[in-house]
Amino acid sequence: MSFVDLDRAAVARGLCLISDRPDDLVDVFFERREEVEVPPSGETPGVRAWREEGLAVRLVRDRRQWLAVQDDVSPEAFADAVRRVARGLTQGVLRKPRITVRGWGPVEIEEDQKSFAARVEAALRARRMVFPMRHRLRRHRRWVRVVDRTLAADAECESFFSCRIETRWGRWGALLSDLDASAVSFVTEALAASFRARSSAPPSPSTTHLLLGPSAAAVFLHEAVGHALEVDTLALGGLPEAAVGLKLGSDVLDLLDDPTSGPEGLRRRTDDEGAPVLRRWLLRSGVVEQPLADRAWARGSATLMSGAARRQSRHLGPVPRSLHLELLAGQSSTAELAAQPEAGVFASEASRGRLDAETGEFFLEMPHGRLLANGQLGARVGPFGVRGRVGDLLEKIRGVGQQPAFGGAGWCAKGGRRMPVWSTTPALLIEGVEVVS
Repeated sequence: MSFVDLDRAAVARGLCLISDRPDDLVDVFFERREEVEVPPSGETPGVRAWREEGLAVRLVRDRRQWLAVQDDVSPEAFADAVRRVARGLTQGVLRKPRITVRGWGPVEIEEDQKSFAARVEAALRARRMVFPMRHRLRRHRRWVRVVDRTLAADAECESFFSCRIETRWGRWGALLSDLDASAVSFVTEALAASFRARSSAPPSPSTTHLLLGPSAAAVFLHEAVGHALEVDTLALGGLPEAAVGLKLGSDVLDLLDDPTSGPEGLRRRTDDEGAPVLRRWLLRSGVVEQPLADRAWARGSATLMSGAARRQSRHLGPVPRSLHLELLAGQSSTAELAAQPEAGVFASEASRGRLDAETGEFFLEMPHGRLLANGQLGARVGPFGVRGRVGDLLEKIRGVGQQPAFGGAGWCAKGGRRMPVWSTTPALLIEGVEVVS
């Protein structure tokens, strides 16, 4: 159910007062956000909650954008935002539409969130591991609704958890769609691997095979493909449409962005411009099929399709971004991918990646890993990185696992805009990559 009830026709008429050209983009973005956290052990007990709501009126004309933000949802806030965007463009009398906001209600905290830290620590004790740690677990919820001159999208709701755990040897974090037994197992496995590798030396610099587990593969694909195929990134090198049909990676790469899949609390029917989302094929057999585009880039283009606009908040305009990357499963088990005649390195997770959009240089950081020899996992290694040009790395992918896993690729902070991104990916084998300490 929507958190805001609107006189949609009156809102649309108000927007028309500042948009008298057929190629204008104009809309109003309603937003409500809530974050609820159980304080870490040792801090004042209780529940911490952050709540805010507001709206933003936006006009895009000739590649210029005007944005007026209000930290309130009301007829008066809408009218004031329209007047601020207008700046002398208003062609008529603005009447305040009916806008009614539902009450917040009491702050709710689920039992799974209260007990999550204790369940993780109990799972570690079962593995005979006990060490000090500081948990910070936060539930994030966001409700949005978009109205423009011709349509009023239904409200969308996103819900997920962010987990951050600090230990004596470092910090670990992840995004979680739920706090069930599988989430406890995932966090426990990651903490156990981090604990065992806490004193391990980095691997020697070399050119070798790299086997990425699903979590590490998710970060790699988001940075190397997701960002590379956003139209604002492509535009740095020329026309974004020129990328369609380009051979970008190995034949084994069939990758799409599908906001309609994933757990229920993360699915979207429309993007943050109110446009229907797509099951969008980014790569088919390594060939670019459809880049990620918003309405501003897609209008007037016979190739680009909108539906990939995302907003960090109402305070910033929408930009093209992926939401849920999905890599189709391959034919090999993880054991078969590891059973290569050459030595290599296995990484179960990646901490971050960086893509230089202008040069194509790519760097992926891993907090720890295992050496590979004769198909077996060997000695543990400490932090290391992988460096290369993104096109070369994608071409060097030689195998895709047959068991995809859903998870959070993490917080994406491109351009200072922090957004959660998700993925469903199997393991990946990349040959001949440069490993650096």
